Amino acid sequence: MKVLITGGGGVIGGYVCRELLQAGHVVTSYSRSAPAVQGVTLCPGDVMDLQQLRSACRGHDAIVHLARSMGEQTLEGNFTGTVRVLDAAVQEGIGKLVFASTNAAVGFTYQKRPMLPRYFPIDEEHPSEPQDPYGLSKLIGETLCKSYSDAYGLQTICLRINTNWYLDRPGAEVAARTAWGRGRTVEEFWTQAYLSSIEAADTAVDWPTPGPPCPWKNLWAVTDARDGATSFRLALENDDIVHDVFYINGDETCALVETPRLLERFYPQVPMKSPLRGFDSLVSHQKATDLLGYRPQYSWRNSDFANWAREHSKMLADQLP
Repeated sequence: MKVLITGGGGVIGGYVCRELLQAGHVVTSYSRSAPAVQGVTLCPGDVMDLQQLRSACRGHDAIVHLARSMGEQTLEGNFTGTVRVLDAAVQEGIGKLVFASTNAAVGFTYQKRPMLPRYFPIDEEHPSEPQDPYGLSKLIGETLCKSYSDAYGLQTICLRINTNWYLDRPGAEVAARTAWGRGRTVEEFWTQAYLSSIEAADTAVDWPTPGPPCPWKNLWAVTDARDGATSFRLALENDDIVHDVFYINGDETCALVETPRLLERFYPQVPMKSPLRGFDSLVSHQKATDLLGYRPQYSWRNSDFANWAREHSKMLADQLP
């Protein structure tokens, strides 16, 4: 399959490019910067330019839409960019698009006021109530995908990725040469990403030793980026789904205390749809498992990052806010 990846030069883009190449697909990255992955063709461009985007789409079978806008233009940029990509797909006869959505679409990640889950584990039936431009833009993007599937028969699969983390050293070496990681060593990349993601509330309860940064607002959900990349490949290779939305995450939380203790401490009043034991994730990927064949293969607790973090726990603890 010939796949065009918007934003393929980004951090997660490197993982997706690598996964697709290993599966035998032909990959083109449509982005401002080249991915740090050999074997990928670069087509420089901006998703806001429809004619440029249409030209890049020609000859491809599918699109993975990873490109995103952040900052002041988040809502407008992500809305317009997604419309441009969907329009280009339809106009150039591309039949399949995989959209990189996010757990922020449900609302907990960037909540401005306290939000209480309706139940655990969270699944795709849970109400989505984003309070921030980024989460709202991704929820709108999911709705746009459905509208194009309904109107044109375009196959659209939306993946709500929960906190991609770059836990393997080979992947982190690529990430450290990409986008915001550029120019750093793996150690510097891991340290910056770790410290930038931690909140004081986490350190008081869940971080006696370092684990992947993932604040309580995100329900301690975490995804090894290798598993996240696999979910994109599985979505691309699926020919049965016309449109759907899936949560993608690991089997476990990133917390260092077991899930029943987290629930007792933070969410004692929230009802349970099914029991959670050990370090079970509070977000369910069961739908992706059933319909896409997605099964996480990695645990952060046995990762290159975890080994490094244990060796440098004092250094990391000294830098916490």
